[in-house]
Amino acid sequence: MALESTVPVMTAAKRPARAKWRRVFRSKTALVGLFLVSFWVVVAVLAPILPLQSPTEPDVMAMASPFPSATHWLGVDILGRDILARLIFGARTVLLVAPLSVAVAMAVGIAMGMVAGYYGGWVDALISRFSDIILAFPVLVLYVVLIANIGPSIINIVIATTIASAPGIGRITRGLVLGLKQQEYVAAAKLRAESTFYIMLVELLPNCRGMLIVDACLRIGYTIITIGILGFLGLGLPPPNPDWGGMVKESTTVLNVWPFMSVEPSIAIVSLVLGFNLLADGLREAWKP
Repeated sequence: MALESTVPVMTAAKRPARAKWRRVFRSKTALVGLFLVSFWVVVAVLAPILPLQSPTEPDVMAMASPFPSATHWLGVDILGRDILARLIFGARTVLLVAPLSVAVAMAVGIAMGMVAGYYGGWVDALISRFSDIILAFPVLVLYVVLIANIGPSIINIVIATTIASAPGIGRITRGLVLGLKQQEYVAAAKLRAESTFYIMLVELLPNCRGMLIVDACLRIGYTIITIGILGFLGLGLPPPNPDWGGMVKESTTVLNVWPFMSVEPSIAIVSLVLGFNLLADGLREAWKP
């Protein structure tokens, strides 16, 4: 009898979350965003087995005519490297670095916000003042200063993203926790003598997930733009790694000869960022109470 009585409760608890996810897949905005993101994910995963030219080996003969051809569908860059191959292999880099950077930043920021919002008092004041100091710097300037000093690499971009983004994520999490920690289920957990870690991880975090998932999608888009800007400024991944921002920079020297050389990586950046932004909009609409 006890088991039978708990099944309906568990089913009812899962039903709202399932209904929200169904609304996501009924949202045209979310579906368009999911299509754009999925396209680049699939292309990036299949890159090693696709019939592509090498993204790093130059075709000296094609440098005389960098325009699209049967061999190079989107043409070649100033060093004779296939643009289509560099776009696709560059997507692998972007889709590794941006989500990884945001995931680490989210982990740090959520921990900061949980601790600040739950404990309050001097702990909240200390974390909030530290966040204020970081947030006072313009984000792009902070990225440039950090990368210029510690050098361009995947690990360093992750570190820079974490330092620049974690305080903002902490602010959002703190606000959510302040509104949730007075709820009855938190009081019930305290009466059961549950640990603080349990309350944060099991009781509070799942109820923050909707807003945090939306924020993560938006931050991945912002990070993709930032990676492109760093590449354009010469602070992206070191060559010969395919880098969309670096491709735009390299093409500026031949804009009068082949202007589309810069348009193609720009379209790639815009489409992927647009995909994450539309997906975030669709998720926000679906997860509204």
